[in-house]
Formats: sequence, C-alpha cells, structure tokens
Amino acid sequence: MKKKFTKIFSGIMIGAVELSLLTGCSGTLTASENNGQLVKIGSTLASTHPVNIALREVFEPLIEEKTNGKFNIEIYDSSQLGGEKQLYDYTRNGIIEIAAVGTIMWSEVPMMATPDFPFVFRDVAHARRVYQGEVGEYIAQDLESKEPLQFLAWCPNGARVFSSSKPLQSIEDFKGQKLRMPNNPIHIKVAEALGANVVIMDLGEVFTALEQGVVDGQDNPLSTFRQEGWYEVQEYIYETNHMVASIELLGSNQFWDTLTKEEQAIFEEAALETSDKSWDLYEESIAEDKAFMESYGLTVTTPTEEEHEKLVERMEPVYGYLYEEYDWAEDMVKRISEVE
Repeated sequence: MKKKFTKIFSGIMIGAVELSLLTGCSGTLTASENNGQLVKIGSTLASTHPVNIALREVFEPLIEEKTNGKFNIEIYDSSQLGGEKQLYDYTRNGIIEIAAVGTIMWSEVPMMATPDFPFVFRDVAHARRVYQGEVGEYIAQDLESKEPLQFLAWCPNGARVFSSSKPLQSIEDFKGQKLRMPNNPIHIKVAEALGANVVIMDLGEVFTALEQGVVDGQDNPLSTFRQEGWYEVQEYIYETNHMVASIELLGSNQFWDTLTKEEQAIFEEAALETSDKSWDLYEESIAEDKAFMESYGLTVTTPTEEEHEKLVERMEPVYGYLYEEYDWAEDMVKRISEVE
C-alpha cells in the first residue's frame, strides 16, 4: 500500500512540476510585461544537441533583438515539458508555442515517415539539401494541411548507425543479433531485412537492456549514442547511416495567428537561420563523435562500397511495403533522388 501511495504521490508531483513549467512561474501563460511575452519551446533533446545549441545561440537572441524584447524565448530541453508525443500534442493544442520534435506524427501524417525511408539519402549533405529545399517544403505543406501547425524548419537529428556488443562489421553479422528498435514499422522491417531479431523498446530502457544483455545492440545517431552513454556497454559500431533522421521546428497555429505579418517574418527568418546553424554544428560533430567512440575502444567500421550496395539491396522488401502502404512513396523517392 505504501509503495502504491508513493507512486501516486510521485506522479502528482511530476505532473505539478510539468504544469508549473507550462504555465510559467506566475501561473499564467505569459511572463510579466517587463520580460516580454513568454514563448515556450519544448524539446526532448539534450542541452548539448546541435538543435538546442542553435535555438539558444541563434533563435532566442534573434527574436528578442528584432522584436525589441516583445517576446521572451524560453527553451525547455531534455524532456522538461514531456516526451515527444506530449510536446507535439501540446503544440498543436496551443498549450506551448513551439516544439522541436522528431517524426512522432508519422502515423497521423504519413508523409512525415519519409525521413525513415532507408538509404533514401546519399549522405548527410544530400539529406540537408533535400530537407531545406523543395522536397522539404512539399512535405511541410502536407503537414500544415492536416494539422493546426506552422512548419518552421527542418533540423538534423543525425545519421543512424548500428551498434552491438557482438561483432558487427559486415552485413552477415546482423544474422541472429537481438536489436532494439523503436515501435515503428519501417525501422522494424529494416532490422528484419538485415536478418536481425527485433526487440521493441522505449529509448529510456535501452541502456539497462544493453548492459544486461537483453538486447545485443540498437540503432541511433552517434550523437544520441554518446549522449546516452551506450559506449560503456557496446563494443562495435557499424556506420551504415541508413537513415538521416530529422527534427522539426513546429509552431502552434494558435500562437502564430496572434503575430503580425512582420513578426511572422521574423520568426520564419530566425527558424531558417537556426536550421542552418544546427546543420553546421551537426556536420562538424560527426568526426568528433566517431573519434570519441574510438577513444573508448569501440571498433567503428564503415561499410565498403560493395557492402553498402548489399545493404541497399536488402531493403527491397522494405520498399515493397512502403510502395504498397503509401501511394505517394514512389514519387517521393524519385523527387529525393533528383536532388543533386
């Protein structure tokens, strides 16, 4: 009984803390007039993630400067306001003004599953051109047509690589390995196509599962791998870069409609500059993160061109599924391939 009461009490306290963050210290949705109108940005990413650094160094000062302090930008990183699904819902319902989230909305807005298409990007630089170009705008417009949101910018979450506590240095090494995958059908089918056994698991459970051998490995960007400390419980990294994941900067329509045209233009400009800064920071971090892994004794293997082609060929069943599931998928792949 005591444990049950403690759990309920803890849940109430967590909810109270979250509510206080959402409403602001004064208990209202705006800060005091001296500090400007409060604009809350929610993110699950660590404070050291390129997106959050760019929000602090570019978005926040640019907005506050160009609006003469009318807006007080407050960034709540590291899931302070909740998980990705909560942040997405909070934003489209107008509870918070802006969120930096991944493609958590793919089941409601299917075209947002595009970043999960395996090997659809030639490399990180190609992915950036796609996201920041006409294809990215095309996908953004699709989301805006379905949700009460303003799509502000595409930012990087990173190129996904595989890791394991068992040797993982070629395509043959996937066979029989237990790999943690997120609860996403595309990710699951990718691992299965490589011959792995899939274990679906939330991100917060991964470290313990790796440490205890419940799973052999997982897939995520190197930056996430480093931030989560998985280098302590993994020995091999296979640098497949099979997906170049994205973070979307989304604004609530309820908030957006309160802005003047001039203010909207300022927010749009700040978002685009934030996108550029975050991509620059991410691209600069790739070699550093790789060197960090090697300094901890991990074996990092980059597939040869021949191995890469084998990996791509293994994705045929995945694309069979995608083309059957989404009538727009084949056209989307063509659009992306045509981006130079």
